[in-house]
Amino acid sequence: MNFTDSNNSYSDADDVNSNEYIFDRTDVRVIFITLYTIVFCCCFFGNLLVILVVTLSRRLRSITNFFLANLALADFCVGLFCVMQNLSIYLIESWVFGEFMCRMYQFVHSLSYTASIFILVVICMERYFAIVHPITCKQILTAARLRIVILTVWITSAVYSTPKFVFSKTIKNVHTISGQEEEICVLDRKMFNSKLLDMINFVLLYVIPLLVMMVTLDSDRPVVSACRKTSFYNHNHLHHYHHSHQQSEYQNSTQAINTTSRPSAHSGQRVTHISHSSSNNVLRARRGVVRMLIIFVLTFALCNLPYHARKMWQYWSHSYRGDSNFNALFTPLTFLVTYFNSGINPLLYAFLSRNFRKGMRELLMCSWRGKSKTKSSINSSMHHKRAALQTHSLPTDTTHVGNEQL
Repeated sequence: MNFTDSNNSYSDADDVNSNEYIFDRTDVRVIFITLYTIVFCCCFFGNLLVILVVTLSRRLRSITNFFLANLALADFCVGLFCVMQNLSIYLIESWVFGEFMCRMYQFVHSLSYTASIFILVVICMERYFAIVHPITCKQILTAARLRIVILTVWITSAVYSTPKFVFSKTIKNVHTISGQEEEICVLDRKMFNSKLLDMINFVLLYVIPLLVMMVTLDSDRPVVSACRKTSFYNHNHLHHYHHSHQQSEYQNSTQAINTTSRPSAHSGQRVTHISHSSSNNVLRARRGVVRMLIIFVLTFALCNLPYHARKMWQYWSHSYRGDSNFNALFTPLTFLVTYFNSGINPLLYAFLSRNFRKGMRELLMCSWRGKSKTKSSINSSMHHKRAALQTHSLPTDTTHVGNEQL
């Protein structure tokens, strides 16, 4: 992804007439500083909160949330290293951080953006295998392999972003009208084909990830729907069976036999109720995960589309003018919308995940009341579990439920 258009439009606009440069206007500066500050706060504080909640809350320790925490880390880096630095290009007349920081800015900018996309693709693929092939997924995705997958994502993103570090440099630019000299941070376009690089970025960082995420999530919906129908059928069938069985016992048995058989019938009803309730919880969690990821993918598609559309317009249309006031405003707005994607993810996560909201409240309140309530609920749960095992020896199966919690 090429982030140097802001530098080009900046210098071109100044070359035309420094007095007419759109960012010299106070109202424009105030508007963009406000917008960039809002996006920065969402990226920085929102993703930091996600990282802390997922790390510290036991209720959110699952495979999907592990990947979502890494997605939040990548989005946090976007807010920390990209947002305000990009704004400074338009507000500060010269790059004041030196050549090494120029190289690091371009590298980290590309790294965090690329890692954010790759992690979102990995999450969608993990959900696909967890829903379509749950047993195989559980056997393959061990804790050690999860760390290897996420480490591979970060290493791949770093390797993909290395050319940005190599090609970046600072150059001196002298205005033809005022004669003022400035230093700007750019990619040396003489060392590579910028049009080819942007086309590769468009395919690898937008088209292919979007197709993969759409295909995997679209494949999940029929499976979840089919499981829901199967669960509904099994519940009705078991309910009809127990109802018929109880009527037969009532008609053909004596009062003494009925008295001794009641515990068995009651036990069967409890087994059916617990099994159906557990199945509903898993299906509800799966539908919630798929729904949340669909919203994530749609947000990714909409927020990244303006940047790539502008690049296509720049390369394939003769009407594009980089020195116009319209493009001087439109270019930073495309970056801002792209950064907004990293800032809105934690808001979507908080809005769509009930368990995350609970964990967030526990983290923010930090009250003894919450701790005592959690402790009492655990003791109550253990008490009911012991009572169930002692009375009926009910089998429990929660092996995959933990991976569905959000």
